[in-house]
Amino acid sequence: MQNLIDAKLLMKVFSKIEQQGEPATTPVGNGFELAGMQVATGFDGYDLYFFADGVSLTLGFHQKYHIDAQSEAQIDAFIQRLKQIDSRS
Repeated sequence: MQNLIDAKLLMKVFSKIEQQGEPATTPVGNGFELAGMQVATGFDGYDLYFFADGVSLTLGFHQKYHIDAQSEAQIDAFIQRLKQIDSRS
C-alpha cells in the first residue's frame, strides 16, 4: 500500500491547495482547504497532513507516508481527489 501514492503528487497537490485554497481549521490545526481536501503542516514544517474522504495521510521526512482509512474504497476516493486537484489549473 505504501507505493500507491507518489510523494511528488502529494507535494504538488499540497502546494496547489496552499496557494489556491481557503484558510481552514484541520484536525491538526490551521491549514487550507480546496475541493474537499484539507491540508496542514506540522509545527516543524517536516510533516504534511492531508484529510479527505475519511482518509488521513501524513507525508513525512524522506517522502514516506502513513495513511489511515477504514476501507480501500476510501483510499481509492482519496487518490481520485488528489488527481482531480492536481489536474486543476
